[in-house]
Amino acid sequence: MVINDKDLGSIRLVENKRARKIIVRYKDGSLQLTHPSGISISFIKKTIEEMKPRLLNLLQRKPESTILSPSTDFKTFSFFLKLIESQSANNYYLSLKNNVLSISCPPNTDYEDAVVQKTLRALVEKAFRYEANRLFPQKVKMLAATFGFSYSHVKVNKSHSRWGSCSSQKSINLSLYCMLLPEYLVDFIILHELCHTVEMNHGEHFWQLLDKVSEGKAKQYTAELKRYKTNW
Repeated sequence: MVINDKDLGSIRLVENKRARKIIVRYKDGSLQLTHPSGISISFIKKTIEEMKPRLLNLLQRKPESTILSPSTDFKTFSFFLKLIESQSANNYYLSLKNNVLSISCPPNTDYEDAVVQKTLRALVEKAFRYEANRLFPQKVKMLAATFGFSYSHVKVNKSHSRWGSCSSQKSINLSLYCMLLPEYLVDFIILHELCHTVEMNHGEHFWQLLDKVSEGKAKQYTAELKRYKTNW
């Protein structure tokens, strides 16, 4: 379940039967609230209000770079990452199956080593590109059909400067780093670019159209996106 707060954005709620109190942490670009069983939504919302000054400071902190290792809890909206040390491996091998990206690493791998991290990130980005090319064209096609947009084609790039763009020829371009976002924000980015097939600027009519196709959440989702980065 997700709670949307006007100041904090989306807060993902996670029930944990072993938890004794409410704990909030920054994870995957947004806040995650873990709570014991039997806690009411009204109590959770009251707690969030009481904790809000601290939570705002938490959001403003720059998250540390993710160190990829067997203990890393890392996921995209379509797969989880699992690093495995294999006694028979003398190199790095990856496999993407059943929503799990498995990377086999040589024994005694030094995960703090910069070269190792560069290698692992390159493999993960390879999976980003594969999944983006598999999923994004389908999403664009579905959302365009749902809301009556037309476009020419879809391209996946490696842009660090923007999540997406739309050309004057109605070509939709999406960064493979959109894989780092929650799926609802990926859909919102696609809708944003589809709206540009009708309105090529960010004027009043554009925002009215985007608000219409995003259930009145255009400003909210745009603000949420500002907390995410295309570099990781």
